[in-house]
Amino acid sequence: MTRDDLFNTNASIVRDIIKAVAEVAPKALIGIISNPVNSTVPIAAEVLKKAGVFDPRRLFGVTTLDIVRANTFVAEAKGLNPTDVNVPVIGGHAGITIIPLISQATPSVSFPDDQLKALTGRIQEAGTEVVKAKAGAGSATLSMAYAGARFAFSLIRRKW
Repeated sequence: MTRDDLFNTNASIVRDIIKAVAEVAPKALIGIISNPVNSTVPIAAEVLKKAGVFDPRRLFGVTTLDIVRANTFVAEAKGLNPTDVNVPVIGGHAGITIIPLISQATPSVSFPDDQLKALTGRIQEAGTEVVKAKAGAGSATLSMAYAGARFAFSLIRRKW
């Protein structure tokens, strides 16, 4: 599916779920993982605002999948265990809006410029890589589930 197809399918689903959340659980912690996250999170925010229950500290766009991919690819390139690597990722959740901060990775790693450029591009286009590997028959469902669970556990551990 294209990003437009994803938006057309998921926008109304997110809208309707968030309407229900606003009504029955207005203090809930809400993690939006439905693509395109860059568009579905603002929809959720507007629905919550309209209901008068918007709290920006309780609405999250889950882009942890980009971090999981960055950690995996950097670990692979350096012969490390991905669970021991942490690469911060900022920006959006589509293509060049995904900005892995490899220079801020823990443990500290460095790459020649050409390898850094290729690694950054691979992280940015990893979703497309998965779809191509599945010959268009799906997306990164298992890694997305892992990323969602990882994000949810981080919220649970936080002191609210």
